[in-house]
Amino acid sequence: MVFDKKRVLSGLLLFVFLSVVFFFKINLILIFLLIFLTFYDLVFSKIISIKKLIFFTIPILGSLIFFYISNLNPLYLSLLFFIFLILSILNIKNNFFLFVTICLFFYILIYLNNFDNDLIFILIFLSFLNDTTAFVIGKSVGGPLIVPKISPNKTWSGTLSSFLVSFIFIYFMQFNFIESILISCSLFFGYLFFSYIKRKYYIKDFSNIIPGHGGILDRIDSIFFSSVIVFIFSFI
Repeated sequence: MVFDKKRVLSGLLLFVFLSVVFFFKINLILIFLLIFLTFYDLVFSKIISIKKLIFFTIPILGSLIFFYISNLNPLYLSLLFFIFLILSILNIKNNFFLFVTICLFFYILIYLNNFDNDLIFILIFLSFLNDTTAFVIGKSVGGPLIVPKISPNKTWSGTLSSFLVSFIFIYFMQFNFIESILISCSLFFGYLFFSYIKRKYYIKDFSNIIPGHGGILDRIDSIFFSSVIVFIFSFI
């Protein structure tokens, strides 16, 4: 198996950057950087135009500020996320539904960070651990593909091994058994959701901002659902 040098170097640089963020506790800067780069991905991949991005952002930002001021119940936020998620899947070409879903994800991520500022690093590390395990085992062992029409490279061997490694890590981090199972499963479905978007828009990566990896959405896709699950369990 041959490793992509750009991919490895980019991964190391990301690790160093995240270590600096963790050491200085500048989580919000990290989250807002992720938001900016996500918007860049959406424009770069032509999923949404700059004009629509600005047009959508104003009312959505106003709504999120209202949610914050009114202290909207976290479970209602989760329900809202899944409603727009379903709408975006049913009509994937309607970029408004997709954009709202992504905005709600980041709002939940900020909310979760305010609740426990270590959770975001656990989720990001989990994402890297899951993706790396799936990539290495999938390339080494190979075998049948799990969803070839959506993801032409995702194998059963890589998916199952990454699920097992992720579950062990999460359970070790003191999450309960049920939550560990759900989070481990959600990592795959987050990846699958964004792979489905890429297939529908005929793109390989969301951008080329991270050499060897693609865009920021190509890197944080697996925590898209897991963050919401952690969010729900944190407030039950």
